[in-house]
Amino acid sequence: MLSSLPKIELLPEHLIDQIKAGEVIERPGNLIKEILENSIDAGSKRIELTIKNNGLDLINLKDDGHGISSTDLPMAFSRHATSKIHRFEDLYQLNSFGFRGEALASISSISKLQCLTFNDFEEEGSEIRIEGGLTTYIGKRLKNSRQTGTEINIQDLFFNTPARLKFIQSQQSEKNFLKKIIFSFIFAHPHVEFSFKLDEDEKEIYPARETLKERILDIVPKSRDHILHTKKSYEDNDLEIYIIPGNLRSPVKFQYPYINQRFVLDKQLLRVINNALLSSFGTDDFHFLAFVTLPTDHIDVNVHPNKTIIKLFETSKVLSLVTASIKELANSDKTSRADTIPPRLEQQGAFGSLGTSQSSLGQERHEYNMEGFFSPHQLSHETQNNFIWMGNTFLYYNQERWEAISATKLLTHYIHEKSKTIPVQIIPLLVSEPFKINPESIKVKELVEYGLELEKLSSDTIVLRGIPDWMNGFPLKDIVGSLLRGESLEKILIDPREWSQSTWEEMMATSGISSLRDKKISLDLRQLLEEKLK
Repeated sequence: MLSSLPKIELLPEHLIDQIKAGEVIERPGNLIKEILENSIDAGSKRIELTIKNNGLDLINLKDDGHGISSTDLPMAFSRHATSKIHRFEDLYQLNSFGFRGEALASISSISKLQCLTFNDFEEEGSEIRIEGGLTTYIGKRLKNSRQTGTEINIQDLFFNTPARLKFIQSQQSEKNFLKKIIFSFIFAHPHVEFSFKLDEDEKEIYPARETLKERILDIVPKSRDHILHTKKSYEDNDLEIYIIPGNLRSPVKFQYPYINQRFVLDKQLLRVINNALLSSFGTDDFHFLAFVTLPTDHIDVNVHPNKTIIKLFETSKVLSLVTASIKELANSDKTSRADTIPPRLEQQGAFGSLGTSQSSLGQERHEYNMEGFFSPHQLSHETQNNFIWMGNTFLYYNQERWEAISATKLLTHYIHEKSKTIPVQIIPLLVSEPFKINPESIKVKELVEYGLELEKLSSDTIVLRGIPDWMNGFPLKDIVGSLLRGESLEKILIDPREWSQSTWEEMMATSGISSLRDKKISLDLRQLLEEKLK
């Protein structure tokens, strides 16, 4: 029996800051995002970044913004100190990036930080130094007569929280993420001059431009004659989208969705865009910039500390606008598409000609003449293409091994699982889809349970008005048509050319590879080959 109960105590401020830092600053790229947002909010026209060891050793940013006053500088590094909000309602009227007042306090609590700032209203500049959340120096600095702006110098990131370092990914992965964040700002703010230097790489400089198209040409110079662009509106939702064939800058692919100029990491929005590209162009191998603009009170940016995840008031309208815009853009430029898009993969497998026989992988399986192409030990992490179609089955490399996955079985399992999810979000179709039906075979009640919104027009015609969000990206004519005809899911034929890789990856992620193996939906390809070649 306990002699006394544990005493409840308030956490020390520096420990609170370190805990909060884990939410806001998961990796160096998140930190760079926060300080770039501050520079943009300060009205900067020129921003310079220097980064060493992917930001773990040094992140230095210089800008020419309006600076910070000497009295506000210490406050800027205090937790929950901000000039952006004064009441709760202000969260839904935001026109700036930073607003929570957590980022600078979090950064200073897990690094050795120095900040110099100069403004137009004070004759001298100000300096502050903070190490591990403890302020070590506050003072004045002389300035040039026309000097304004801020320089922030961050060294030894996570020096006092070494446990965080084990969650840092590989050097190349971190470098790719850093570049992704930096380029998200370079694209979104063409009127700002950006320069950045990573380790010993040559400094990259992007001068200020009048238009976004000029900025795109700076980064993808071969795209001059291949940029597809459109603007569309639907009620209070606006969309501007640029699409560039991905083969013009390989292997790096720029895919950036923005909501009110804020870059967001939204898997659903990315999946919808890629699925729309695939269904409209026959491939999703594109760079794209998608700028969604909504009324400020239609979004909530306060759902995640690093503000890359945003909640929308009317998600379905935004997704429908995106899908319709890409489809219209594809239809309006078929000639350019024919010149720039690589031909679709034919049904022939990657490893030889096809034949058919019964198999536990699905309704039918394709036999391949594999002699001379590979042996089991050659299926390794060095293979660059991790997604290969072979008839109704695809091969997928999951960072450990190659899997042979039955598309039909995976689709059937996915639909059964998703149809159990309540509530389901319905995405209205801007262009309704009519279907001819056999009244004797259709079971409307079962289809409604899947989340389909249907309206009967006549005795033999039914129109599809909306679909569940998880069905976005499905080839509706094939899948919904089969369901309307009363066919079982197991008999739906999969045409891989009509689906995007991201859709199949989403299906796999829902259950996980281990679960799919247990259900015999996914099989270890190495094991299958070794048994076949014995």
